[in-house]
Amino acid sequence: MDSRSGPRLKTLALALAVLSCLALIGAPVAASVASTASTGNATPAGDPDEEFGDPVDPLTECFVGQGYPLSIGDPPTTIDAVVHLSVLTDPQNAGEFGIELSGTTGEDRIVTLAAGVRLDSAGLIATGVNPFAAFDVVYTYELRLPMFDGVIEETAYRDDGSPVGSAAGTVPC
Repeated sequence: MDSRSGPRLKTLALALAVLSCLALIGAPVAASVASTASTGNATPAGDPDEEFGDPVDPLTECFVGQGYPLSIGDPPTTIDAVVHLSVLTDPQNAGEFGIELSGTTGEDRIVTLAAGVRLDSAGLIATGVNPFAAFDVVYTYELRLPMFDGVIEETAYRDDGSPVGSAAGTVPC
């Protein structure tokens, strides 16, 4: 192993960990979609519209396609999520795989996170051998503390630089 192998292995391990987490989160949605497609029934027991609701627009500007909503908690304090699986369910469209999360209290968004990948077939064709070049990383994070408005100078933090360094490109959010 040469000195370049260490960072490359760390990047690969991080990317696989993120994709594994996203797969665990998205597996119930994909299973429900596959169940509906294989049975042909409009209202099977695992109908995704009953369990997850109709597809909704993204919470952030990172993802372009619609996703499946998921809500954790009871108002006024909730974590709203949108799971994007178009790379599995509609690859002709955006080809995205990821999740957006927004923690709110009352009417205020406190923390927002979007993380995932977007299929970029041109990247795969250009390199031919590097599968990571076929994806662009989608990432943004924002923390806002509106309860401190006027008390401290800066009440918001935003980071849209990808935490993953690899052959994958990045999507500005």
